[in-house]
Amino acid sequence: MYFHLLFFAILLDCGIGAKILGIFPAPSLSHQRIFQPIWKELSLRGHKVTVITTDVLNDPSLNNLTEIDVRSGYEVAHKLHIIPILASKKLPLIIIWNFFHIFQQVIGSELKHEAVEALIRNDTEHFDVILIQLSHLYPLLYGFGAKFSSPFVGISSMDLYLHAHDAVGNPTHPLVAPDIMLNLHGKLGFFDKISSVLHNILYRILYYWYALPMADKVARKHFGENIPYLGDVEKNMSLILTTVNPIIHPIRPNVPNMIEINQIHIREKKPLPKDLQDYLDSAPEGVVYFSLGSNVKSANISSEIRNIIIEALSELPYKVLWKWETDYLPNQPYNVLTRKWIPQQDVLGHPNIKVFITQGGLQSIEEAICNEVPMVGLPYITDQPYNVRKLEEFGIAIGLNPGTMTKDQFKRAILEVAGNKKYKERVREAKAILTDQPMKGVEKAVWWIEYVIRHKGAKHLRSPAADLSFFEYFLVDVALFFVFCALLLTYVVVKMIRWCRCRSKKGLTKEKAN
Repeated sequence: MYFHLLFFAILLDCGIGAKILGIFPAPSLSHQRIFQPIWKELSLRGHKVTVITTDVLNDPSLNNLTEIDVRSGYEVAHKLHIIPILASKKLPLIIIWNFFHIFQQVIGSELKHEAVEALIRNDTEHFDVILIQLSHLYPLLYGFGAKFSSPFVGISSMDLYLHAHDAVGNPTHPLVAPDIMLNLHGKLGFFDKISSVLHNILYRILYYWYALPMADKVARKHFGENIPYLGDVEKNMSLILTTVNPIIHPIRPNVPNMIEINQIHIREKKPLPKDLQDYLDSAPEGVVYFSLGSNVKSANISSEIRNIIIEALSELPYKVLWKWETDYLPNQPYNVLTRKWIPQQDVLGHPNIKVFITQGGLQSIEEAICNEVPMVGLPYITDQPYNVRKLEEFGIAIGLNPGTMTKDQFKRAILEVAGNKKYKERVREAKAILTDQPMKGVEKAVWWIEYVIRHKGAKHLRSPAADLSFFEYFLVDVALFFVFCALLLTYVVVKMIRWCRCRSKKGLTKEKAN
């Protein structure tokens, strides 16, 4: 009874029926699964939620939820070859540059959706808070914050890029916490330090002098010419929810409105389909589970890598369950079972799973740790190489380069992780650290979103660093002043020395004359 009274008291405090708009445009199911529990829980709490997303829930029990389906974003992203671009070995800034241009087009196409256009044209619409995806380079989305003049909360399904930290004045020391795209961590070498410092500078030049102005021009076509500059809108972000965790990400000093959440998508186990349950139960020797996630996809890897993987899997003393997205796997070994879709959390919870072969996505890693399953990492894109290296450091995985690995290397890695007890022991330690927290990820995220609603923003949590320019924050003006003073002092000292020498020479000349 007390719980119900407390629940309704919280609703009354927030304002029953608070209107919330969520914009999650990334055509990636793995990212959307992070946000879905949040908008579902907000709806269940009595808020009126409108969501623009590429992956709708279609849950008829959620009476307060309106979902605008912009799945056309998948088609645009596929045509622009987003995954090959992210998987390329080019410099991180070039990948980010290409990524920005791709998502300008993806989001631009989603803004042309009939229901989205109708929402933007509605001048009487109001929202108490707007939730905006920050996972990648999406400054065009700030147009919604400009249009509706509402407090907004940034939510990321991975670690943040530098500009998101800047928006709330969060420290971004290039040596303590290098950008995730650099795949740097631990004690950095001298040239790694130079690389990280240059990246911090060049990234900001790219973002503030190119990406933001370009996004602002596009935003005015969709949201009208009267909106404020997107860079100014970005600075009004109330707080950021970011799905980092202490196993993968560096410990860093965060400002009060930078809220770390994790395990937000972890749910209670559900019964497995009968065929999968029987397959796993019939393998007391153990099962290797293999999935490269929803973005990379096993069916899209090259035939050379596929053949190496198949040969290695065929020689294992274990059964293999492989998420393979087509009807036919060439040269499928007798010990391999494929499925187009697999309930991953439920499979990882089966006691016979010995190893999880993963691409190193953050959500897959958390699922494996929560189920105490050690891993073999085959990273491809964005933060995956960094994540896998951190897993290796913690002792719960072996990482391989899928482009250069051999059959024997792949096979040895699987056998080592499956047969060596230290990996199982370390993953149990990782679970103890990861899950030991006072509040679940969804509860924490929703509490802070309602906090912003209650206080009509969170300006009292705002760091003064967020209002400093790049030159002020990094003391460029002060450094230039000291350089000027040093040059001036050097000039004065040189002049004094020359004057003293001239006086000395004149004195010697007079003595000789005398």
